[in-house]
Amino acid sequence: MRTLKELYFASPVYRWRLAAKPLLGFKDRLSDDLPGDTSIARAILDGRVPYAFGSFKLEKDPWNAEPGEPGALEHLHGFSWLRDLRELGGEAARLRARDLVDGWLARHDEWDALLWRPDILGARLSSWIGNYDFFGGSADDEFRADFFQSIGRQYRHLVGDIEASASGARRLLAAKGMFAAMAVIGEGHGKISQALQWLHRELDRQVAADGGHVSRSPAMQVSVLADLVEIRKALRLAEHADEALDERISMMTAMLRLLRHGDGGLALFNHATEGDVWFIDSLIAQAETKRKSLASAPDSGFERLVAGRTCLIMDTGKPSPADHTAHAGMLSFELSVGKQRMIVNCGASPMDPKWDGALRATAAHSTLVVDDRNAADIESDGVTGARPANVRAERSENDGDLLIEAEHDGYLPTHGLKHFRRVYLSHAGNDLRVEDRLVYTGDPGDLPKEACIRLHLHPKVRASIIQGGSAALIRLGSGSGWRLRCDRGLALNESVYFGRGGQFQRCEQLVIREPLDDIRATGEVAIRWALQREDSKTAG
Repeated sequence: MRTLKELYFASPVYRWRLAAKPLLGFKDRLSDDLPGDTSIARAILDGRVPYAFGSFKLEKDPWNAEPGEPGALEHLHGFSWLRDLRELGGEAARLRARDLVDGWLARHDEWDALLWRPDILGARLSSWIGNYDFFGGSADDEFRADFFQSIGRQYRHLVGDIEASASGARRLLAAKGMFAAMAVIGEGHGKISQALQWLHRELDRQVAADGGHVSRSPAMQVSVLADLVEIRKALRLAEHADEALDERISMMTAMLRLLRHGDGGLALFNHATEGDVWFIDSLIAQAETKRKSLASAPDSGFERLVAGRTCLIMDTGKPSPADHTAHAGMLSFELSVGKQRMIVNCGASPMDPKWDGALRATAAHSTLVVDDRNAADIESDGVTGARPANVRAERSENDGDLLIEAEHDGYLPTHGLKHFRRVYLSHAGNDLRVEDRLVYTGDPGDLPKEACIRLHLHPKVRASIIQGGSAALIRLGSGSGWRLRCDRGLALNESVYFGRGGQFQRCEQLVIREPLDDIRATGEVAIRWALQREDSKTAG
């Protein structure tokens, strides 16, 4: 049953109000300068639309027979794929883009509860406005008249309904469309100033002081930063500079740099895959800031250790309780050498939801796991529960040597345990030493039986157990060797990697197991291991 607000939106009176002041054209042009993906454009011309969850068939009239795959309707009606057709260029791409916009205007140019939802509408307005010169510049008068009138109606509805946006990044999608329309329509500074006040209140809720997005997802960091860069471009077109937004963009860019490995891709925390390096590079360039990468982001809960050619990125924060991207990977880390990834997390698989629960689990991260149980509750809808109550980290440096001392209490209510992890990286970057310590604090509901340290290896990395199980030789794709030494026995097991666009790849993981049967008597257990670069002559 529709609400009173929805009944009003569907009424002839509301339609008349939206159309009362028809828009005849743009006072200024706003171009979308972020790069598109030509492979997606070619697929669209061939009748399929790739998107985050896979792909769907693009019917001859997609607005009549719409896709039923998860998220496909939102993606189709958000029109972000116009950027891909523009990147490909050519008359075929231009006409396909125009035909699709024209088809939408013929069927959906009146309010709809889903298709005019603020985030979808905002994405559509931004895409239409930013790519108009590509698909609409050579259109006939009838198309242009219908197009501009629709822009005006959708904008007026968005301004009045933007508070109904779902919480989180969707509100910024709505804001992006609103500011784009304000810029090309020529709204006055008073309305733009009011919209900016709303935007900054929203950013206060979504962006931490260190520039990290509240989701703690590197993928969401890219998405939100891209939205803010586009909003700033619209404000510049409207001759409305905003230093506070410039600072937000600068801080978020520094945070994004923290979350990148040497290959330019993203670290795999909280539902992120590696991402597209070409897009991230372009985004950072358009952010227009010389601020270097953060080393420490205590508000967001990440640390970055860089020494020599070695880069280690560590999760030292609590899972975001209100976000569906959260993983239970506390104190996990990833390690790369130059442009080669060595130790990784398993990533995310939006294209294959059956993996979702497994990839969110603590065991899918390079950290310590107790009894194969998650260190944070993950509900059926993907949102994390109450555990842990405390995650903290301290960073220190001595003559270029780096040390992180971190802890979390995610296993306190279930097993009576606290996990402490000390990570040392030498100034040369060729010596990594880790101590994982479990401290028993009292009688839990379940007595702990076993701790397991999992070190997932990138698919291009090969490992072999040597020295009777007390060491492992690790070979990177380049052939360089590293030796893992441990004061416990090592095993080599199978693992999975969903880092490249969420696609399944087989890989391996090194596993260190420690029985915990006596921990009530001893009070704690410490597991120490080290990873050191090997000279090729002594690597065997």
